Amino acid sequence: MAKDKEMEQEESKEMGIGKLIIKIILAFIMVPIVISIVVYFTNDNFQYTANKYLTKAPFIGSYFESFPTKEEREEQKRDVARYFVNLDEESASDKLLIIQKDDEKLYTELVKMMTQMDNRKTEVILERIRQNSMKKDILTATLDQIEKDRKEQIKEKAKYYEGLSILNIVQEIQDNLMNEWISYKELGLILEQINEKKAATTLNFLDEEMSYRLISNYSSNKKQKQAKELLNQIKDKEKELINTASIYNEEQPEKLVENIGNSQKYTIEDLSTIYRNMNMTQVAKVLSQVEDKEFMYELFEQIKVDEILEKGTDTLTKDIINAIQIYTEFDKKIDNLVKIYNKMEPQEIGIMIEKLFKSKNTTQRYTFENKEDIVITDQQIAIEILKRLKDKTVAQMLMTIDQKLASEISKKLTLP
Repeated sequence: MAKDKEMEQEESKEMGIGKLIIKIILAFIMVPIVISIVVYFTNDNFQYTANKYLTKAPFIGSYFESFPTKEEREEQKRDVARYFVNLDEESASDKLLIIQKDDEKLYTELVKMMTQMDNRKTEVILERIRQNSMKKDILTATLDQIEKDRKEQIKEKAKYYEGLSILNIVQEIQDNLMNEWISYKELGLILEQINEKKAATTLNFLDEEMSYRLISNYSSNKKQKQAKELLNQIKDKEKELINTASIYNEEQPEKLVENIGNSQKYTIEDLSTIYRNMNMTQVAKVLSQVEDKEFMYELFEQIKVDEILEKGTDTLTKDIINAIQIYTEFDKKIDNLVKIYNKMEPQEIGIMIEKLFKSKNTTQRYTFENKEDIVITDQQIAIEILKRLKDKTVAQMLMTIDQKLASEISKKLTLP
């Protein structure tokens, strides 16, 4: 048993020595081969000599026969050098520049051969190459400076727009595009750099095709997407506010004062949209009850700006002010009449109300610039008086008049 183990150890030792010898032999074979391959591709003289002997090798000889010898290679270079010397200076310099970029060594060799063939002309060609290189450097530097200046101008213009009101930005953009003073490309880049909300609000007041064309000239796809989303949000909110205005047209003005007689529920911009889309009578009835002068001034200024942005001119604020004046005077007149009616008996009030209610006279008619009318009739006067009398007095008065008329009056008193 011990003898067998000893024999196994001997065999294992002999195998280890064998593997080591094989590795040494392979190293002696591979190292020269690797070195030869490296030298072959880095040393021209070695490559030419190797090719010469490899052409005689079996199987692969025909492949290496296609490689030019050193003498043939040199002759090819002389042919190219001769061709360049015989070309005009501009063409020769252009072609040499291409070679110089791809193979500096070949370029140097060709220039050396050209100098030997025609020193004077080679100097002219080299001078042209030098000048062309300088021109290209100057041109590149100039273009870089132009681009830098352009970006700085856009940055300054964006800063200038940032300080303008929406109205002034819209007017300036329209003027610039109409007169072709600034391109869509440049204006798009300017708008891209100002506050996103301000840019979107500006775009909302421009022609739809114009606004989307400007957005398409933003340099960032991400900002293009954000601008479109903001613009759509503004348009959606605008539709919502217009719908709110139509609802408010049907409500009692006294109740609306709390919602739209201040800027607690809506912003001034939102209120402008609401009031501009309500009918004149309702607007006047609501605002005639608002006492906050500062709020009224701010609201009118916003309405004026929005009207100019949307229609190019503002006549609405003047109409609203006139309508408010009409209803302010109307309210005073009703208050005075109420004081008188409060001193009368229900039956006397009934006679006066019945007379007013059955009258078809139009006491006052006002027509505004937007073609809307405010018409004040005797019936309206009667209803407004009754609304301000005590409920008990009104109830007693209704019992003294024709019941059909009393029913009609009762219905109108419940309407806004």
